[in-house]
Amino acid sequence: MDFNLSEEQQMLRNSARDFLTTECPKSVVRELEASESGHLPELWQKMADLGWTGLPIPEVYGGAGLSLLDLAVLFEEIGRAAMPGPLFATVVLGAMPIAECGTEEQKKTILPKVAAGKLILTLALSEPEVLSDLKWIATKAVREGDGFSLTGTKVFVPYAHIADSILVAARTSGSPGEEKGLTVFIVDAKAPGIALTPLKSIAADKVCEVVFDRARISPDSVLGKIDEGMAVIGPALTRARAIQCAEMVGGAQQELEITAEYTKKRVQFNRPIGSFQAVQHRMADMAIDTHGARWATYHAMWRLSEGLPAEKEVSLAKAFTDIACQRVALGAQQLHAGIGFDRDYDLQFYYRRQKAFDLRLGTTEYNLKALEAQLGL
Repeated sequence: MDFNLSEEQQMLRNSARDFLTTECPKSVVRELEASESGHLPELWQKMADLGWTGLPIPEVYGGAGLSLLDLAVLFEEIGRAAMPGPLFATVVLGAMPIAECGTEEQKKTILPKVAAGKLILTLALSEPEVLSDLKWIATKAVREGDGFSLTGTKVFVPYAHIADSILVAARTSGSPGEEKGLTVFIVDAKAPGIALTPLKSIAADKVCEVVFDRARISPDSVLGKIDEGMAVIGPALTRARAIQCAEMVGGAQQELEITAEYTKKRVQFNRPIGSFQAVQHRMADMAIDTHGARWATYHAMWRLSEGLPAEKEVSLAKAFTDIACQRVALGAQQLHAGIGFDRDYDLQFYYRRQKAFDLRLGTTEYNLKALEAQLGL
């Protein structure tokens, strides 16, 4: 296993960093956070023109056909820039499950539009009483005519308010608590019987409550097999957790660099605070956490890219990265003191995002429990 980036990955990293520095400075991040949509169509189209929206999509469907490791490199740079937006939801949570489990017709209809930047997707899993353990999903899809009728409430659905289609996990048989009986549907976000309510997020990205009130679903909207939705959801979430870790690592790296520069310039008692041993020790701890999270993340990503079993490595990476990146965020805030919490200073973007990421795609506690089970404990 070689952790060095290939020449192509270095080019991807450098071009992404240059693009984000130019097109998504913190003034744009503030604009995205303050807007109702959290989305700039012109910025989205520029990313699509660079191939970002189609990066993991097979070439036959208009994408670049690159690997999960390539995607991790891109999202680490997005984490460094603290850029909010629907890219993760569209590509990782939406397009990749369709590319893996969709029918040929679904792939031909949806994936080229995603790759071209003409379609925004998202995934609706969590419910008011279900955050991480998805076997407790209670949203129901019942047979009605030749299709289904969908009823239930989903929460924290990313960018549902601007999505064209929502992948929805609903129960088609059995009772909450049973692994079998879930089905994933590709639902038109603008269909009758769907109501959206924006929710506030500490990260100031856009999440919604989505209420389905007997929303009609056509029979060709089933993704994968009926009653076997966990076969779609499980691998999709495993990939998503690993890629989200890469985004968290990018944020931690930027916090580390911002804080290192600040401690060199901030003078107290007639000397830079970076010259004090306590500050140096704290910076060293932050560097260890950042690098440890990166290696745990890329080890998991490498196993996923090679098609090797990676559930244990992904659970380890998500649990450790959640903890490590929050320690980095807290250390950065403490070394900056009051200015670190000023909304006009850039550090607060990363602190808020790290906490939000901890609660998404399986909390730290959930992934620790999963790791315990995978270790046979």
